[in-house]
Amino acid sequence: MTDNPHGLVLPPELDPRRRRPAPRARSGRLARVLSVIAVVTSFAIVAASGIGYALYRYYDGRIPHLALEFDGDRPARVKGKALNFLLVGSDSRDGMTKEELKRAATEFTPGRRSDTMILIHLSASREHVTLVSFPRDAYVEIPAHKGKPAHFGKINTAFSAGGPVLAIKTVEKLTNVRVDHYIEVNFAGFQRLVDAVDGVEVCLPRAVKEPLSGINLPAGRSTVKGHQALAFVRQRHGLPAGDLDRIKRQQQFMGALMKRATSLEVLLNPSRLKGFLDVATKSMQVDEDLGFGEMKALATAMRGLDPARVAFVTAPITGQDRRNGQSVVILDDVAGRVLYRAMARDESLTKPKAAVPKKLTVPPANIRLTVLNGTGIARRAAGAADELRTVGFRVAGTGNADRATYDKTVIRYTPGDEAAAATVAAALPGATTEASGTGDTLTVVVGHDHKAPVPVKVAGSAAPRPPSATRAPVKTAADDPCAA
Repeated sequence: MTDNPHGLVLPPELDPRRRRPAPRARSGRLARVLSVIAVVTSFAIVAASGIGYALYRYYDGRIPHLALEFDGDRPARVKGKALNFLLVGSDSRDGMTKEELKRAATEFTPGRRSDTMILIHLSASREHVTLVSFPRDAYVEIPAHKGKPAHFGKINTAFSAGGPVLAIKTVEKLTNVRVDHYIEVNFAGFQRLVDAVDGVEVCLPRAVKEPLSGINLPAGRSTVKGHQALAFVRQRHGLPAGDLDRIKRQQQFMGALMKRATSLEVLLNPSRLKGFLDVATKSMQVDEDLGFGEMKALATAMRGLDPARVAFVTAPITGQDRRNGQSVVILDDVAGRVLYRAMARDESLTKPKAAVPKKLTVPPANIRLTVLNGTGIARRAAGAADELRTVGFRVAGTGNADRATYDKTVIRYTPGDEAAAATVAAALPGATTEASGTGDTLTVVVGHDHKAPVPVKVAGSAAPRPPSATRAPVKTAADDPCAA
């Protein structure tokens, strides 16, 4: 096969036959967000670009590969073709210029620590993805390494003490999930990455101005680039839960970046596509087994993935405490086991685990709904909300869905709320149900087939189910942060 099977004329810097040495990427912490999209979606974009092989050859050669060696027992691999990736972001400031440090509102500090750590599970069917973010101060057992015995400490110290190998062993010890591949990202190019896609849309419940991060954004929707994108994902001071709220910000940003990076405005714009890929590949290094073939297969699988099947979860916690003179985050072992077991079993957090029952037990008055407009027709959500109120449901709010092309009405619920979903489905004949909701509020996405709801009869009554400590809240890449 030739380097350019499509006969396209590539610019010199993109032509693999005239490849130049890649410039050394500066590493540094310009953000506390790990752009999963810069790693996975960049190759998905190439797979859809029409000049995929030549671009793959070029960009694969620009990514440094790491040789990782392990000793001792490790968890068994997930059955089938499922894959697990550990993505780590370093806070190293080595090589950063004074201007870059100034823009990042930081100063030079020697050393190298993991600033962000995310475990990604790609299902064997390639129909769903789970991303689990670990708080940097999570108090966990760090396995023995290079003569040092096992001990407890903050999860981010594993990377600084033993590099990628100890980081992987620590996550495997915590989750009992085998890590198949490792990806490390530096953030010196974060602002350029966001600028390469001409910014992403985020949403804030109220206006925010905070001097330490430099964030200054109004309430509601904003398209952020450069410094404000960096401030959005870096802000910790002024947030009620500090780093935990910052993780939620990062998850919102990753979902927005995924939708933006896979939009036609990027795919069909050669300059924007090239800029995105240039920054993405300069900002990462991977294990030596994650090569051209594996990335191509992964990209092909990811290309048509529904954003509603990309679940963002924070490792469940019980609270904060002080251990060994440090403030740490205490993880919830019970909820964590449920979450990590689902990953090890290749179970989706965004698909139903049980059939919606036909016998109705939860009355409409005990069900809270968010109603979203999936048609693009003005006031369709507001009208449907009023109709649902007339048959007894409690409507918490309305908004627009992630797109305006829903043919069928969809009812989204959190796994465990099948009984409540059954009541809503009975009131909306023909609607489909899926377990891709979050919290205790169900979501109705109004499609073009929507008809006025019908009254329902409930055989018994049931009190609203309180939040369970054994279920981690789930967000998806399709969620609209301004809708609820």
